[in-house]
Amino acid sequence: MEFLVPVSLEKESDWLCLAQVARELVVTRATVTNWHQRHDDFPEITAIGSMRYVKRQELYDWLDKHDRWYDIRLAHARQAPKERKPRVRSDVDEIRRLIAKHEAALLRLNRELQRAERAEVV
Repeated sequence: MEFLVPVSLEKESDWLCLAQVARELVVTRATVTNWHQRHDDFPEITAIGSMRYVKRQELYDWLDKHDRWYDIRLAHARQAPKERKPRVRSDVDEIRRLIAKHEAALLRLNRELQRAERAEVV
């Protein structure tokens, strides 16, 4: 009976746990699980304790065979961060409207904070 040694944290290993697969490929853990459940030819998974491992080369060969690299690149492109607008508001009237809208709640929260601070001192 062959005993398999889990992944070493000190060096790149021939074995990857499924969470490492997801991190390395920048996909979700659910994606890796779906591949395993939906594809009969997905590389064999070896369980050691509560961790499940797959051989790195077998995984890469499987990704090549099913052209998953293209799908992964497309997913990354869709998730690429878009240019964000600055969060600084410059419309004075909009700022005044927001303050008026939330003023009562802010005053109530300030009173609650003061009561909580007084209770802490006692």
